[in-house]
Amino acid sequence: MMFENRIFPPLLALLLVCIAPLASADAEHRLSGFATFGIATSDNPELVFRRDVTKDDGAYEHSGSWKSDSLLGLQWQGDWSPEWGTMVQLVAKDRFDNSLANSIEWALVRYRPTDGLDLRLGRLGADVFMLSEYRQVGYAIPWVRPPHDLYGLASLYNFDGADITKRIELSDAALTIKAFYGNSDEEYPTGFNNDQGIHVEFDLYGASTSMEWNYWKLRYTYANVKVKSDHAKPLREGLAQVASMWPPATLFLSELETLNKSFDYNQIGVNYDNNDWWFQGEFLQLGSELALVASGKHAYASLGKRFGSLTIYGLTGYAEPENPSVYVPYPSIVLPEPFQSQLDYLVVATERTLNGVRIKQRSYGVGARWDFTAKMALKIQLEQFEVDKTGTNLWLRSDNTRPILADQKPVVLSLAWDVLF
Repeated sequence: MMFENRIFPPLLALLLVCIAPLASADAEHRLSGFATFGIATSDNPELVFRRDVTKDDGAYEHSGSWKSDSLLGLQWQGDWSPEWGTMVQLVAKDRFDNSLANSIEWALVRYRPTDGLDLRLGRLGADVFMLSEYRQVGYAIPWVRPPHDLYGLASLYNFDGADITKRIELSDAALTIKAFYGNSDEEYPTGFNNDQGIHVEFDLYGASTSMEWNYWKLRYTYANVKVKSDHAKPLREGLAQVASMWPPATLFLSELETLNKSFDYNQIGVNYDNNDWWFQGEFLQLGSELALVASGKHAYASLGKRFGSLTIYGLTGYAEPENPSVYVPYPSIVLPEPFQSQLDYLVVATERTLNGVRIKQRSYGVGARWDFTAKMALKIQLEQFEVDKTGTNLWLRSDNTRPILADQKPVVLSLAWDVLF
C-alpha cells in the first residue's frame, strides 16, 4: 500500500510543529463553516433513496429522511507565510461508520514555492469530479445535492497522500493541471439500517486538467483506483467447498476476486455561467477489472436561469451498466439437509452479490433556489427516477429479504436550507 492505513493526522501534527517556527507576526488564520439541513421524501415502498452508496439510511414511502443530506462543516485555514499554509476541515454528518477520524475530511499542509505552483500533503479532497472538493458545501452548488446518477456512486470523499497543482495564465484563459497519489478507505453498508457493512481500502492515483475562460470551464480527469481488500473472501471460501460438486462455482470464484484489482474513471465536464443562464454537465466512463465494481457510463446535464435572487433549473441524468446481469444456475445435484439449504444460499448470495453492484437508471427533475439573504439559500427539488430492477445499487431495499422483481419509478421530493458562516 502506498500510504499505510490513514496515517496522516498524526503526521500532519508533526508537520505543523515543524512549520510553526516559520510563522510571522502577519500570519493569517481564518475560521469558517457551512451547514445544510435537508429532508427527502419518496413515494416508493420498495426502494430507499439515499444520497450516495456510503449511506445506510434514506427515504421511502411514508418515511422521509433528514440524515442523508444534513451536515455541519467547520474549516480552519492558516497562512503562515507566503509559501506555507495549513487547512483542516471537519464535517459532522450521518455516516455508516461515525468516528472523529472519519469526520476529518481535510488535514493538509500546503507549500507554494512560486506563484501558480502548490504542493500539498495530508488528507486531501478526492478531486475526481467537477464538484468533488466542495460537493458537501450545499450553498456552493445550485441543486439540493449533486446529481444522483453520477455522484451517487462517488464514494471517495478524501484520501491520504499528496497532490501537485500548476496554474498557467494564458491571456484570457487559465489552465490548471493537477496530479495526485495516495490511499483511502470506506465502509459500505450492505442493507437498510441493518448495521452491517464491508470495509474496503483503496490505493489511487490520477491527474486532471481544467481550462477556464470567459463564462466557460472545461475539465478532464483520469483516476485509477486499486482495491486493497479481499472483502468477498467468505463467499469465495464457501464456493470453493462445493466446486467439485458444482463446476460453475469455479467461474464465480474468479469473478469474486477483488484484491489488487483496479477500476478507473475517465471524466469529462463542462460548465457555462454568464450570471443569467448557467449550464453544467458531466460524463463518466467507469472501467473495471472487478465484477464487484460494475463498468458503465454515468452522466447528467442541468440548465438554470436566474431571476434576481431566485433560480429555476431542470436536470436529467442516466446510469447504464456495460455488461448484462449475471445468471447463476442452480446445481442439478440434490444433497441431504442441511447441506442443500446451504448450497441454495450460496447460489442466491452469489447472484445477489454479482448483480447487486449494477446501476441502471434515468432521472428527470426540476428545482428552485432562493437566496433570500446573504450566505443563505432555500431549495426545493422534484425528481422522477426510472430504476431498472437489475440496476438498483444506488438505492437500498426497504426489505432486504425481498428481491426487486419489477422496474421502479420513484418520485423524490427534497427540501434544503444551506448556509455559510
